[in-house]
Amino acid sequence: MRAKRALSVGARLCGLVVTASALTACDVVVSSMHAQGKAQDEWSRSYPVSSNALLEILNGNGEVTVTGGTGTTVEVKAERIARAASDELAQEFLKQVEILEQVGRDHVRLETKAPPRAHRSYAEVRYHVAVPAGMSVRLRNTNGAVTVIGVEGEVKAETTNGGVKGQGLAGAVEATTTNGGVSLEMTAVPAGGIRAETTNGGVDLRIPGSAKADIRASVLNGGITLTGFELEGGEKTRRRVEGRLNGGGPNVNLETTNGGIKIAAK
Repeated sequence: MRAKRALSVGARLCGLVVTASALTACDVVVSSMHAQGKAQDEWSRSYPVSSNALLEILNGNGEVTVTGGTGTTVEVKAERIARAASDELAQEFLKQVEILEQVGRDHVRLETKAPPRAHRSYAEVRYHVAVPAGMSVRLRNTNGAVTVIGVEGEVKAETTNGGVKGQGLAGAVEATTTNGGVSLEMTAVPAGGIRAETTNGGVDLRIPGSAKADIRASVLNGGITLTGFELEGGEKTRRRVEGRLNGGGPNVNLETTNGGIKIAAK
């Protein structure tokens, strides 16, 4: 995959690093409902940010959901979950899971740090974040879905094992995964364009029928379908489509290896 895998960190970060285990607001819950031990807690933060701020989240295991809204703060709720052979061992494993923060008015960066997976021991963090609608977000996950809803700023979302879903997006989008699908519903085709790429999964894009765009879509094992509009010029085959929509505009690049591609007018 041609996507860049590194996320940049702004030079003006105001560093503040704390461990989630040190938070007095955390409420630890230990469950013995399952044969395998389990422990979990909840963690929350509120960060005031400027209008052009950037949110970055780097996670290993667990879903990441970001929703755009009103206000001038980033509201974070995270569930830390650990499993082990017993509840006691799970609680000890949970204490080793950290959420590292780097916070400034123009940048919020959260990174999950967890010990390596051991025999019958596993940890995940599930992020649920609300941001000002115009904020840009960069999300990188490994095992878990990434969902972005109602964000008007630039979105870069990446995972390895899981899907990427965007709904009500207005800014430039770059969405990539390896094992999972990509589904994007856009309110417009932004000047920065749209790129969606996966290896094992489908790509589903919905854009306004009146949008202007230069569309390129390719698939190796699967097909491409267009619904609600016709492209001008270019190439149109079952596995490759290239053409202009409403006279052309920003680039829309869609690619998968094993799966289909669907492009539809809203």
